[in-house]
Amino acid sequence: MVNTGLQATITALLTQSGLDAGDLRLTALDGGGNNRVYAVDTAGGRYLAKAYFSDAADTRDRLGAEYRFLRYAGKLGLHCVPRALACDLQQRVGLYEYVHGEKIAAARLTSAHVMAAAQFLHVLNAARHDGHDLPPASEACFDLTQHLTTVDRRIARLQALAPADALDAQAQALISEMAAVWQHHRARLLAEGLPLLAEADRCISPSDFGFHNVLLRPDGQLCFIDFEYAGWDDPAKMIGDFFCQPAVPVPFGDFEDFAGQALAWSERAGSLRERARQLLPVMQAKWCCIMLNEFLPEAARRRQFADASISVDQRKRTQLDKARQFFQSRLV
Repeated sequence: MVNTGLQATITALLTQSGLDAGDLRLTALDGGGNNRVYAVDTAGGRYLAKAYFSDAADTRDRLGAEYRFLRYAGKLGLHCVPRALACDLQQRVGLYEYVHGEKIAAARLTSAHVMAAAQFLHVLNAARHDGHDLPPASEACFDLTQHLTTVDRRIARLQALAPADALDAQAQALISEMAAVWQHHRARLLAEGLPLLAEADRCISPSDFGFHNVLLRPDGQLCFIDFEYAGWDDPAKMIGDFFCQPAVPVPFGDFEDFAGQALAWSERAGSLRERARQLLPVMQAKWCCIMLNEFLPEAARRRQFADASISVDQRKRTQLDKARQFFQSRLV
C-alpha cells in the first residue's frame, strides 16, 4: 500500500516539472533490489518514481548520484538513459521518464549489444571534463592500495559474521576459501605493482554497469538504467565490473573489442586496457563478496525495504550458490 506522504511528494514533483498530476495512481513495480520503484500514472502520461533506501550502516546518497549522473547524460544528448525530471532530496524520491522495454536474458545477448554498451561509456567520457561536479563513484578506487583495501574490507565484514544456522556456516566455509585465494592474488599484485592512474585518465563510470541494468526498447535500442552508484572512478574498475557482474554474464571473448571502444576517449587506451586485465582478479574477488551481501544485516534491511515479500533465507541460498560457482570458475 502506497502511503499518502509519498503520493504528496510525487504530486509536488510532477507539478514542479510542469506535468499534469491529475488522476494520480501509483503502482509498485518488481525488480528494485535496493529501492522502492513505482509506475506513476496520471492524466498526462506515465512516469517512474524511485524511493531510495537509506540506513545508518549505509549512508550513500543514491538519489544524488543517480540524478546528477542522468542530468549529465542528458546534457550530452544521450537518449539511451531515462530523463531525470525532478527530485526531492529530503524525502529521497526521484521522478524519471518511464521506459517501455524488457530485460535481456543472457541467451539473447549479442556482440552488437556489448558494443552498444561500450559506445555508451565512450560518449560519457568523451566530454568528461563537463562532469567535474559529479561525485566519486561508490567504492571509487584510483590506486592499487585502494583496490586491495576494498576487497580486504568486504572479506573482513563477511568473516566477522557469527553463524546463526547451517546456511550461515556454509557461507563462512566459502568465505574462508575465498580469503585464502584472495591472499594469493593480493600478494602477486603487490609484487607486480600497478602504475599510478593519471588524473586525466579517471573516468565517469555508471558503476554496477551491466546487462542486468538494461532494458531493450520495442525498437531494439538499449536503455541503460540504475545509476545510484555512479561517479568518477578507475577505468579498470569500470571495465572489470562489466565483465564480472553475474546476473547477465558477458562473454569474455568480447573483452578486447569492448575495452578498445569504451576507452577510446583516452590517448592511453592501450595501457588502460592492460590495467583492467591486471586488476581483473580484484574485481572477481569483490564480486564474490557482493554476491554474499545477503548475509549482512544491512543488506537484508535493504532488500526488505525494496520488497517486503522477499524471503531472506531463499535469497541467501540463491546467492551462496551463485558465489560458490563464480568463485570456483573465476578465482580458483
